[in-house]
Amino acid sequence: MKILIADDETMIGSLFKMILSAEYSASSIDVVVNGAEAVDAFRAGNYDILLLDLHMPVKDGYQACLEIQEICRQEKREMPFVIFCTGFGIAKKIQEITADKTHFALLHKPVTCDKIINTFKAIK
Repeated sequence: MKILIADDETMIGSLFKMILSAEYSASSIDVVVNGAEAVDAFRAGNYDILLLDLHMPVKDGYQACLEIQEICRQEKREMPFVIFCTGFGIAKKIQEITADKTHFALLHKPVTCDKIINTFKAIK
């Protein structure tokens, strides 16, 4: 499994990577600090799961997701599962997109280790 984490708070990105590495030691996990870097990383590699912070500078997680969906459409690639994560209120567009539980999930910060792991287990 290949995972991409995008969070502008480097400590949170590192913590998420540590939690997921402990549970999924055979997985490849990359961490970037904004949505623009997430899009660039996605173009360069194939990820199974994206964990995107919704509020980041340069490009937020929702914008990154939309661009990644377009890349998948253009290149006929399968869209990875996307987990949005936020410590803020949820916009209606995010509520609508995450209603599709087969392709999206939503985590509210602060998030526990168990919640992260259980969300990933529900995917795979």
